[in-house]
Amino acid sequence: MNWNDDFWPLVIQIYLKKPLGIKPLYCRDMVNLALELHIPPQVIHRKMSYLRKSPTPTLRRKMDIYSKKPQWLKKACRNIRQQQGLGSGGALYDNVETRETFELDFRPVNAATAMMMGRPLFTPVMLIMLLDLYFRLVPATMVRETPEVRETAELLDISPKDVVDILEVFQYCDPFIETTDSLMDPMLPPCHRIWERYADDIEKLSVKAQQLKYYWMQ
Repeated sequence: MNWNDDFWPLVIQIYLKKPLGIKPLYCRDMVNLALELHIPPQVIHRKMSYLRKSPTPTLRRKMDIYSKKPQWLKKACRNIRQQQGLGSGGALYDNVETRETFELDFRPVNAATAMMMGRPLFTPVMLIMLLDLYFRLVPATMVRETPEVRETAELLDISPKDVVDILEVFQYCDPFIETTDSLMDPMLPPCHRIWERYADDIEKLSVKAQQLKYYWMQ
């Protein structure tokens, strides 16, 4: 989906939320709006930067009015969502083929097996966080008692056991760790996909994890 200037009030609403100003790229509000619009968070973040650096007189006037009349902004955003059918498969998506790209990183990868395995729903962004943790530990410290494991579990709102489970799955993706048995865990394929995306560039992985952290910190 392409950017539409009708969406400006939705971005202004997030910009005006306390603390006032540009919000982190992957904060939950930014991600939720991106998922609604099917527009990558990076695009929305650039629009937010534009609001601070060089807004047009029209946008500057809108921001001034909305900052003084938050009820007007709330109504404007509600009308946009109703008119465009955002998040409901309404008018915005009529006759449009929606091809999800970044959205898939926020969709569960184990919905079919989570209950059976007694696990939470894992998304690729959660696996990115856990892979970053994996490279900051050694196998001997991939246990529930390790402070970094407990901190990550608290951040992602899962148990330390769930964190350790995924760290152990990543060991089967790691070519430097010899495993004598095969693994039939349904989380192996999605973990392997994340490994393939980031294992060759640990610095890129670390930056991504630091950006994504804000998604759970709100």
